[in-house]
Amino acid sequence: MASTTNKISVLQGVGMLVSALLGSGVFIIPAIAAQLSGSWSLLAWAIMGILIMPIVFTFAQLGRFYPHAGGTAYFVQQAFGERSSRLVSWLFIWVVALGAPVITMTAANFLQNALIQWQIISGAVDLRLEIAIFMLLLVLGINFLGLKTAAIIQSLLSVVIVGTLLFASIDTQLHHSFQLPSSAFNLTEVALTATFILWCFLGIEAITHIADDFHNPERDFPLTIFIGITIALVVYGLISVSLLQMGFYGDQEKNLNSVVDLVGASLGAKGYILVNLVGFCTCFISVSLYFVGFSRLLQSMAKQQKIHQHFNKLNQHKVAYWGLCFATLLCFCVLLISHAIQLSIDSLIAYANGLFILIYLAAGIAGVKLLKGKGKWLAVMASATCFVLFLALGMEMLFGLLLVILLSVYYAVIYPWNNRMQRNRDYL
Repeated sequence: MASTTNKISVLQGVGMLVSALLGSGVFIIPAIAAQLSGSWSLLAWAIMGILIMPIVFTFAQLGRFYPHAGGTAYFVQQAFGERSSRLVSWLFIWVVALGAPVITMTAANFLQNALIQWQIISGAVDLRLEIAIFMLLLVLGINFLGLKTAAIIQSLLSVVIVGTLLFASIDTQLHHSFQLPSSAFNLTEVALTATFILWCFLGIEAITHIADDFHNPERDFPLTIFIGITIALVVYGLISVSLLQMGFYGDQEKNLNSVVDLVGASLGAKGYILVNLVGFCTCFISVSLYFVGFSRLLQSMAKQQKIHQHFNKLNQHKVAYWGLCFATLLCFCVLLISHAIQLSIDSLIAYANGLFILIYLAAGIAGVKLLKGKGKWLAVMASATCFVLFLALGMEMLFGLLLVILLSVYYAVIYPWNNRMQRNRDYL
C-alpha cells in the first residue's frame, strides 16, 4: 500500500490516463487508419468507440473492487488461480517489450524534427535511436522521484497536449472546405483498422496497476477511467476528420508526421515546433505510465515469490526501482534489435496489439467470474469483443497465439515438474 503522501487525485489520474491514451497513438493511428480504410476509417472509429465501452467498464469495475499493483494479472489470479495469473503477467511483459519501443521511437522522431527546425542538428543525419535512448534514461530518472511527482508533471503536460491538438483540428476544419476523400468499402479492411485503433486505448490496462494509489479507489478510479476515455475519444475523432480532410497520411514517414504537418498547416513554423515538442512529451508520458505499471506488476510478482525478491525493493520515494530498471533495459534491447533488422512500426504495433487483446480478453473473462449483475454481462460483452478483435488481426494474431501456447505448456508441464524436482532435492 502506498503512503498517504503519495496518493494521487482524480485530476492527476485523468491527466496521466489522457496522456497515455493519446501517447503515440494520436500521432500515428489516425493516419494508419486513414491509409487502410480511407473515409471508412471514421466508421471503424465509431465502432471501436462503442465496443471499447464494455471493456472500459469491466476494467473500471475490476479496478474499483480489486485495486492492486498486479492489475489484470491480479484479477485473473482471483478468478482462476496462480498459473493463469503468471501467464498474463508474462504477456504484459512482452507487451512492454514490443509496445514501448514504438512509442519511444515515435517520440524520438518528434524531438529530432524540432531539433532540425531549430538548426541544432542537421537534417542529413538520423539520430532517432540516440534520442530514444536518451528518453529512456530521462523516463527512468523522473520515475525514480515517485508517482506523485510524475503525476503532477504529466497532468500539466496533458493540458498543453489536448489544447494544442484540439485547436489545430478545429482551426483546420473552420478554414478549409469540408470534403472527405471517396473510398470503397471493404469489411476486412475496416475490421483490421479497428484492431489498430485499439492501440489508442491501451493505457486502460497500464493504469489499473496504480488503482490503489488514488485517495478513494472505489470512487476515483472509475471516474478517472470514464473522464479520460471521453476526452481521448473527442480528440481522436477531430484529428481523424482533419487528417482525412487535408490528406496528411500515406506511407510510414507521412503517417509519423501526419499530426505534425496538420498543426504546422494551422500554426505555421512555430506550431510545427510546438507540436513536435508536444508529441515528444505525450509519448514520454505514455512510456512513463507503462514503466510504472510494469514495475508495479513485477513488485506484485515478487511479493508473491513468483520472481526474485529484489523487484520488491523500494527507494525513499516508494518506487520499485528494480522493475523500472528492467523495463528500461528491455525496451533498450528491443530498440537495438528492431533498428538492426529494420522492423516496421506497423508490425510492432500489430504484434503488441495481439498480446494486448489477449490481456483484455483475460480481464473480461475474469470479470465474468468476479463481477455481479450488470458488471458480469458487460464483462461478457467485453470478452466477446476482444475475441472478435483478435480474429480480425489475421496472421498477426499467430504471434500472440504461439506465445500463449508456449506459456501454457510451460506452466502445465515444465513448471510443475521443476517444482517436484526442487521438493525432492529439498527432501534429500
